[in-house]
Amino acid sequence: MSTNNDPEVQRRRLRITLRDFRQTRQLTQKDVARELDWSTSKLIRIETGESSISVSDLRALLAHYEINDVAQINELIEMAKIAKRQTWASYRDVMSPALLQYLGYESSASRIRGFQPLLVPGLLQTEEYARAIIRSYASAAFSDDDVERLVRARMERQELLSRDEPPALSFIMDEAAVRRAVGRPGVMVRQLEWLKVLNERPNIHVQVIRFDAGEYRGMIKPFTILDFPNPADDDLVHTEGGRDETISAQDEVANYIDLFFQLEDLATPKARLNGVIDELIAHLGGPSRSKVTTG
Repeated sequence: MSTNNDPEVQRRRLRITLRDFRQTRQLTQKDVARELDWSTSKLIRIETGESSISVSDLRALLAHYEINDVAQINELIEMAKIAKRQTWASYRDVMSPALLQYLGYESSASRIRGFQPLLVPGLLQTEEYARAIIRSYASAAFSDDDVERLVRARMERQELLSRDEPPALSFIMDEAAVRRAVGRPGVMVRQLEWLKVLNERPNIHVQVIRFDAGEYRGMIKPFTILDFPNPADDDLVHTEGGRDETISAQDEVANYIDLFFQLEDLATPKARLNGVIDELIAHLGGPSRSKVTTG
């Protein structure tokens, strides 16, 4: 198994392993819960990832499944300990559980592919662009401090871009995402300039679907596909809009991968991004005087 120490990745890997143990033995969740004197809902929450499992409960479950290999048991116990950590716990009062879970997965991905119809993707945003966007959609109950914490969290997410071995990023945006002026004068220009800088990196691929492409499949729903370095960890898809959701069913994931390839064919190539951005900057009134300092 991978040595990846991200809690969400370990929690997912552990629950899938435990579910597989049960299914291999042709036991129902109700059967197992009855034998261990648990509620059925407790086992369901463990297998869906809604609840972490204690070491004592894990030992009881493994004994019931007749798992006797000491090395395997110790590895699963270590996974359970890591899974109980809360990497983004300090933000749980301002972020949804679905977003917190996604951030754990994102930080462990080896490749991230996404489509955004209306906004510059979070991993590519400048701090001032992020602040303007977060202020626009933050709940009325959020204080200025809450907004700043969300901005700080978004900047922390971007630390993965500076790793020694950063993930490969491929992002496609509708032209609406890069044409809309966001924030005070100059904010959007600096954001567009930053996209050009990022697109020069060998691991980052940015494309735009121009308005003249007309209507197309999937044009209103943002999504992100995450690939992981360990072959044992299946790809995931995170969708936004209405209700954030992380999809793990591989037939659904395959549909999103196919959609992404279709969007790639519609979008302008990476090599033409600078021309598109320069055209948009001219539309906004020319290059800004301020240098881009974030990222």
